[in-house]
This record gives sequence, structure tokens and C-alpha cells, in this order.
Amino acid sequence: MATIGVLADRETSTYFKITGIKNSFSVSSREEAEEKLTRLLQNQEISLVFVTEEVSTWLTPILGRVRRGREYPLIISIPGKGGRKPTVDQLADLVKKTVGIEIKIGQETK
Repeated sequence: MATIGVLADRETSTYFKITGIKNSFSVSSREEAEEKLTRLLQNQEISLVFVTEEVSTWLTPILGRVRRGREYPLIISIPGKGGRKPTVDQLADLVKKTVGIEIKIGQETK
């Protein structure tokens, strides 16, 4: 069964843990983020990893290699506590890339 992993600040990771995501880790440094990411990558059941923007900046070099070298897990950057909110276009692009379906919101079809 596919599962989800999370690398985030304490508040965000706690939120995910409360919602039932057991592989949700709070990280406060680059070293800790690298260690937890390695742990998540070793778990073959994890197919999706959410990483907050701040953590993503710490892991940029590693995430590039991981994304090129493996099909799974899919690693997605999300806003963390106080982060920017994604636009509808960004979410639609993400769905199109991951699922292959284009979503048009607020546009009339003729």
C-alpha cells in the first residue's frame, strides 16, 4: 500500500501527523532534513513526500538528484507555516503533471 511522507517545520509536521500520516517528520536543520529524507527514501512503501518550502531550499541539490534518478516517491514542495499560498494555476499544473488531466477553473467552455 502506498503511503505519504512529510518533512516540515514542527507545526506543519504535527498537523500531518494528527491527520494520520505516520511518516511526518519535524526538521529544524539541513542535516536533520537530509537524514529524514534518506529514511523516507529507504521506505519502499512511500510514494509521495511533501516537503515545505523552507526544507526544500535546504535539500535543493539532493532533491534534484532524487527526482532525476527515481520515479518514486514523488516529492512535492508545499507552503509551510507562514509560507506563500499556491495559485490555482500552480495547483492545476501540478495535477496535470502528476495525473495527466488538465483542470480549468473559472474558464468558460464554448
